[in-house]
Amino acid sequence: MTLDHTVTGFEHKERVSRRDVTLVDGPGLRRDIRYGAAVYGSFLVASVVGAAFEAGADTRSLTGSAFVSMLVFWLAHVWSEVVGEHVSAGTRFHARVIPVIARREWPLVEAAAVPTALLALAWAGVWSRETGAALALGSAILQITGWGVVAGFRSGASPLSAVILGVGQGTLGVLLLVLKSLIH
Repeated sequence: MTLDHTVTGFEHKERVSRRDVTLVDGPGLRRDIRYGAAVYGSFLVASVVGAAFEAGADTRSLTGSAFVSMLVFWLAHVWSEVVGEHVSAGTRFHARVIPVIARREWPLVEAAAVPTALLALAWAGVWSRETGAALALGSAILQITGWGVVAGFRSGASPLSAVILGVGQGTLGVLLLVLKSLIH
């Protein structure tokens, strides 16, 4: 039996048994969703907010930049994954792969929901531009930290070790944001 190309959208030449093709990897964790896209999305939204804030953008521009940037980067990820899958498969492309990949990459956009909502509240006058940006950045770092904790738990770590891993991931996220701001 060939690999089920409803999952990837490509005809594969290798033979794979049906039991090797699964969309669930462990309890409750779906392989057809890219959790790394959520982590990257959190970093990306923090990066966009930081850059727009430092450039003096008002709250409307901060909110719009965060939201639109995430959509543009999501489209870029979908496109690059489609091309990458096509190269990887080495066979004829099937258009039905596009919605599958788009759903798989959607966590990149979802990662911007809370930070963008916090910026929108600043735009609505609930709090200042500075507070909105700080809350958006803080929520993005908390998301990165949270994914680190989830990774720790999923790997079988003790609660303390999972929290330490999460804090380490959050710290790495902050360091990468600092590095990015130093480069730009």
